[in-house]
Amino acid sequence: MTQTSKRQPADGWRRGRGFTLIELMVVILIIGVMATFVTLSIGNRAIDDRMDNESHRIEQLARLGLDEADLKGIPLGLSFSNEGYRFLAINDKKAWSDYAGSDVFRPRKLSQPFFVQLSVENRAVAPAAADTPPEKVVPQILLLPGGDVTAFALDLRAPGDRLYYHIESDAQGHIKRERRQDR
Repeated sequence: MTQTSKRQPADGWRRGRGFTLIELMVVILIIGVMATFVTLSIGNRAIDDRMDNESHRIEQLARLGLDEADLKGIPLGLSFSNEGYRFLAINDKKAWSDYAGSDVFRPRKLSQPFFVQLSVENRAVAPAAADTPPEKVVPQILLLPGGDVTAFALDLRAPGDRLYYHIESDAQGHIKRERRQDR
């Protein structure tokens, strides 16, 4: 009978067992890259969800304001500042003031870090000054009885984010909202 002998290296280590240092470093690098992508996608997801909610709220309130103007037969205004937006109506003194018809139309602040870019009838409109007294605020957008509205486009954005929400209305009050991306 012949006996086969397995030769062991002189230092006592067996070949083929365990991982080399380079293999371990590659695995650690891959795990690090994957963790970075997961962290980045979760971080942006929270802002994206908040921006979606805020844009949906603005869209729905604009629709509701248009319905309110039509049902009550009064013109309503909508004014945007860097900090928020408010619904306006003409008061007893024939001046615009905050609309008190319902708590739904109360002045609202934009969630941080969002801001709006407004254009009315295809012209950029600067936001109203946030410190303007309520009795001096004038509407940038009119919501009229009969369903007419000042044609507008509003972009809800976050600093440094390529994704944003675009809310647009034509003069007949057809309001639509869509998510867009800068190129």
